[in-house]
Amino acid sequence: MGSVYFRAMVWIQFVICALLVILVGSRLSFYGDVIAEKSGLGRVWIGAVLIGAATSLPEMATGLSAVILIKAPNLAVGGIVGSCLFNLVILALIDLIYRKRPLLSSVTKGQMLSAALSVIMMGMAAFALVLSQWVTVPGLLGMQLPSWVILLIYLVGFRLIMVHERGEFRSEDTYLHLSASQAYWTFALLSLVMIGLSVWLAYLGEGISKVTGWDTCFVGALFLAVVTSLPELVVSFTAVKLGAADLAVGNVFGSNAFNVAILAFYDLAFKGPFWSKLSLLHLLGLTSAMTITGVTFMAMVYPRKRFVVGVGWETPLILG
Repeated sequence: MGSVYFRAMVWIQFVICALLVILVGSRLSFYGDVIAEKSGLGRVWIGAVLIGAATSLPEMATGLSAVILIKAPNLAVGGIVGSCLFNLVILALIDLIYRKRPLLSSVTKGQMLSAALSVIMMGMAAFALVLSQWVTVPGLLGMQLPSWVILLIYLVGFRLIMVHERGEFRSEDTYLHLSASQAYWTFALLSLVMIGLSVWLAYLGEGISKVTGWDTCFVGALFLAVVTSLPELVVSFTAVKLGAADLAVGNVFGSNAFNVAILAFYDLAFKGPFWSKLSLLHLLGLTSAMTITGVTFMAMVYPRKRFVVGVGWETPLILG
């Protein structure tokens, strides 16, 4: 009886948490769009940096727990790589659900910078992974050099995106009834709430996998991947409904770039040569994510209005 009650309570908490994520995520997208207008930074930068970081911090917390508490860097990196792959699937899911026009044909050219940045960072991570298997990679201030390079690429990349977006920004007057300070404070509060909900959601998802026995099979891994990516899915879909496709796509590419940057913090937290402890199997996930991002890049360069079933030509390739 107690076991049945425990399972029921876990599922009830999970449903409540998921509903709260949907509610908070929708408001996060709204105020992100307000900040994009008020700040002049544009939807690409806000989606990639602010919202991307807010929805990816839970993965960072979960991974740090794996690195520090159970000394399992491969588990942490596997979660990051899986998150990058599922984030890209989100683009295809939104394209299937929101059928007004193919998603990637609705974004500005600034998204190419975000996509390119995420590919460069994943490529650097793959290079570091291979290099560390053959040579001893030097360290500096608690991190190996590849981690410093990844952080540098991240900072420089988003600086370039900010400069580009400010040059392309066109003033709008959609949210005249809201002040800039109100938007900033509300977004900050919602981000903190979303981070807390996301960590809770991941914890509940792990609990459900254990009580159902899914943690011993592929279904459990897939379930956890979907659960931890629910914030990105909700925020991106809500942004598209607001007519802010750049905010949605920027969130996906920005989350992936931030995910790779998180590897540097795993390196800092791990006591020992981080990169040489990683399995080369992670290359499969990294190269897959890079390939899919390449497909989305082509879709932005060569957009088509429709495919056979009313979606972009890239959607079947991403889902395939």
